[in-house]
Amino acid sequence: MTHFQLHGPSGCGHTLVSDLFLDEYMPTANGEYVKIYLYLLRCLKSDVQELSVSLIADKFEGTENDVKRALKYWEKMHLLKLEYNESKELSGIRLIEEPDKHAEKPLSKPESFSLAHSSDKPLTQEQTKQLLFICEQYLGKTLSSSEVSKILYFHDALGFHADLIEYLIEYCVSKGHKSLRYIESVALGWHKSGYTTVSQAKEQTNLFNKAYFSILKAFGISRRNPVEAEIVYMDRWMKELQFSEELIIEACGRTMAAIHEPSFEYTDRILKGWKKNQVTRLSDLEALDKQHRASKAKSETIPLKKTASSNNFRNFSERDYNYDELLKKITNQ
Repeated sequence: MTHFQLHGPSGCGHTLVSDLFLDEYMPTANGEYVKIYLYLLRCLKSDVQELSVSLIADKFEGTENDVKRALKYWEKMHLLKLEYNESKELSGIRLIEEPDKHAEKPLSKPESFSLAHSSDKPLTQEQTKQLLFICEQYLGKTLSSSEVSKILYFHDALGFHADLIEYLIEYCVSKGHKSLRYIESVALGWHKSGYTTVSQAKEQTNLFNKAYFSILKAFGISRRNPVEAEIVYMDRWMKELQFSEELIIEACGRTMAAIHEPSFEYTDRILKGWKKNQVTRLSDLEALDKQHRASKAKSETIPLKKTASSNNFRNFSERDYNYDELLKKITNQ
């Protein structure tokens, strides 16, 4: 567990909260973020306090990522400054008494904390309420504090505007996914791909949707949408393994030829093997197939060793009999 030092003006028996924070920052901030900031103020009982992200997470029964998002948000608001050691671990938090709203944002961040370019303007209180209301309508439930924090994280850390967040929720729900964990994974994928507008996201999701149905068709599956487990496989093939639709369909065809039924698990093994052998296009399969045929032919031509005990019906000493003499003895009896 990595600890960091907290610096700032100390209090004694009371916690000082500036009017500037109460008037300008608190009304538009996520409530969970406000809790973290107030807790940092509370911890300033001496010039230096040793804390850790995990300790704060335990205090508020949240996750370390929740705490990190809050810290990044307040740094963006210029109410604190995050400090890092040579290992790019959080080593200190310096609270700022009089934030300069026009101050430049830090130019570099460690990879473990580098989340995104934030959106240009923070959401107003009314915009936040409207966004969360729309999300609740799509998800069909009242959001918990941790879910609210995660949705605002899409704006504060990933830089998604409200309309892109709305489309994100709409898209995931339309595919049958209401889990915030799943929605977050999609959001991170969009962010990694550089989507900043609804039109960009729609263009790419339409391409993926087309690929889904092409893959299902290669399996002989039609007249239904892909289920979640199938989407997980197809997303991994296209995004993680970075195979083209053409190669994936080829793997599906080989699956059907081998076992005569659709199997995402079997196709997954084929594609992982191709990835290991650095297959990136159909022409790469020619050499791989030739090598496989040669290896198979060699194994089939290796003679099997025969042992004395290989045939239990011949595991005895053979004798020569005079069947005519035996017949005479039998008839004379």
